[in-house]
Amino acid sequence: MAQGFERQVLAREEYRRRHPSWSDSVARYRTLIGRVSSPGARILDLGSGRNGLHGDDLSCAPGASVFGVDPDAEALAANRVIAHRVVGSGEDLPFASGAFDVVASAWVLEHLDHPGLVFSEVRRVLGHGGRFVFLTPNAWNYNAWMIRAIPHRWHAGLTRRLYGRGEGDAYPVRYRANSSTRLHRLLNAAGFERTDLTYNGDPSYIAFNRPLLEMSFGIERVLAAPRLHGAQVHILGVARA
Repeated sequence: MAQGFERQVLAREEYRRRHPSWSDSVARYRTLIGRVSSPGARILDLGSGRNGLHGDDLSCAPGASVFGVDPDAEALAANRVIAHRVVGSGEDLPFASGAFDVVASAWVLEHLDHPGLVFSEVRRVLGHGGRFVFLTPNAWNYNAWMIRAIPHRWHAGLTRRLYGRGEGDAYPVRYRANSSTRLHRLLNAAGFERTDLTYNGDPSYIAFNRPLLEMSFGIERVLAAPRLHGAQVHILGVARA
């Protein structure tokens, strides 16, 4: 198998050939954004970092006005996807109340020290009926268990070697809002009216060679069972303000 990012892409392509109805979580995330965004929507990408909606174009939301916010000024300065970029913390968003129709956030919730405060701020900057769309790892999945077992000082080197990510892409993980129970509790407390969660599998994280690829495919088959799907690797959510 190829190394880093290319290896993950090849594993996902093979899994898709065997399971044509499957799509990767970022594609599903973008679909959710498109579903809740009307033409000309005001969208905030929370934790946009150096990529912003993860390097993809904004065809999921035609005509949208997109802002990006991130506390990492260096990463934000390197962002070439989002034109309107603001350095700021999720706990104290530098925007007026009701400023956005949609807040979108991918690969951010797992890093939050105070997710309840961030969710309250997201609710504040959303207009009535606005949506908070998010994608985050599932704390109940075996990948999260492995990550928590590895000291953080090793994360940057491992993610760079195994997944092809850059120096600034390994932030400390907290997993303080990464289960169905915690998400519903925290989002309800923040004032959201309803939260819908779905789960999605991805076999690419441990598919470092052919035997591990086949093993990861087998694990995904097991986790796809109705009683176990809540342990799949990714959580996608839409919370209504």
